[in-house]
Amino acid sequence: MDSDYTLDYDYLAGDRHERAIMLHMVLSLLVGMLLGAIGALLAYGPHLIYSIYEPYAYVLLVVVVGRSAAGLGWAALSSALATFGPLISLLAATIFESGARFLGLGPNGPALTLGSNGLTMNITVLTLATFGVLAYFTRRRDVWGDLSTGVLAGVVAIDGLDKTLRGGPEYVVGFWPWNTLLVAAFVAVLLFTLRRGRALAFSSLVALIVVSAAFVFAIAF
Repeated sequence: MDSDYTLDYDYLAGDRHERAIMLHMVLSLLVGMLLGAIGALLAYGPHLIYSIYEPYAYVLLVVVVGRSAAGLGWAALSSALATFGPLISLLAATIFESGARFLGLGPNGPALTLGSNGLTMNITVLTLATFGVLAYFTRRRDVWGDLSTGVLAGVVAIDGLDKTLRGGPEYVVGFWPWNTLLVAAFVAVLLFTLRRGRALAFSSLVALIVVSAAFVFAIAF
């Protein structure tokens, strides 16, 4: 009798676990689509607001999705779904945008984008999906978790750096100082949320190295 009860309990627990994973993936896609729809609307508003919303709203989503995933494979899959969600919404929005090309430039100026051009879009999508995997590794309480946190925070900060540096491909007029400070605050919150003590110091150092390397590369080339 006890053996049958244990088998039934294990089956129900496994079933609940699978349902939770499926719900996690569905919500990742749906929330991504919602954020993409909001982004499509913000694209017609003040550019400075849109420049801070894209990609940081999506970054926050994939970090939450990756961090809360049931496993590494699920983190990668759910992060990919969370990344494709905004693309689906932006694709739907371009149908109603006269003369616009999907995620590119329209004949009269910027169209709805997730990145300023095709190459940037591909890099952005790949980077966002990678964020979810890095966020999953931040759950570890060892040096690999610290390293993942630092790399994640550093790469997040690079977008703000690209938009701040005059003459860069992603430069946004007026992004400095207020939007830049918002990005810095976001990165700081990310670090302090994921790490404490010595782990926080090490992750912050890694993030600083990543940002410094990107800055030197941008200045040199």
